[in-house]
Amino acid sequence: MRKIERPYNPEEIKLLKSRKNSLWEHFENFGKKWILITLILLAPLLLYDKFVSKVSSNTQLLTSIPLIIISIGIVVYWMRKNGEIDWNKKVDNEIKNGKAQVLKIKTDKVYKRKETFDLGSGFYLKISENETLFLQGQYFDELQYSRKFPNTEFEIVRTELTFNELIDIKPLGEYLKPEKKLKAFTKEQFENNEVHYDGDLLKIPIEQIK
Repeated sequence: MRKIERPYNPEEIKLLKSRKNSLWEHFENFGKKWILITLILLAPLLLYDKFVSKVSSNTQLLTSIPLIIISIGIVVYWMRKNGEIDWNKKVDNEIKNGKAQVLKIKTDKVYKRKETFDLGSGFYLKISENETLFLQGQYFDELQYSRKFPNTEFEIVRTELTFNELIDIKPLGEYLKPEKKLKAFTKEQFENNEVHYDGDLLKIPIEQIK
C-alpha cells in the first residue's frame, strides 16, 4: 500500500465543482430545517390552544413572531455548525489549495463483512502478513455489483481538506472474489466500540479477523 499526494486533474476538479450547492439547494435546505424547527417551537402553543384554553389571535401573533425569529437563528447556527453555509467556500478552497490523496493498494486476499445498518458492506484487504486494511461504504457495493471490486490492484482518491471526501475509485487489476463472508457488526459491538471503520489499518493478519 502506498499513499501519494498530487494536484487535482481536470476531471477531478470538474467533479469537485459539481458538488457545490446551487442557490436553490441552499434555499431548499434552509427552508426544510426552518419549517421543522418552527413547528417544534410552536407545538406547545398549538397544543395549549387546542386542549387547554383558547389563545387569542393577538397573543398568537405576538408569540409567533419571536419564535420564528428564534427558529431562524437556530437554523443558521445548525447549518453553520454542520459546515453547510460555508460548503461552497470549502470546495473552492479545496480546489485551489488542496491536493488529491491517492492510496494505491495491491492485495491477493479479501474478506467481506455483511452490511451493518446502511453503512454498506465492509471489505478486509490483506496489505502485508501483519496488516489488514478495512474499507466500507455503499460505493464499494456499487463497484462489487459490476465485479470491479474487490480488485487485485486499485486506487482510492480522496480530498485533502474537505472532510477527506471520496472522489474516485479506480480498479487497475482483476476482480478478486472474497474468500470469506463475515457477519455484520452487532448493535452491542457498536456500543462497545468493537467495530472497524472505513480506512482503518489493522495491525493484525487478515486470517485473525472474525
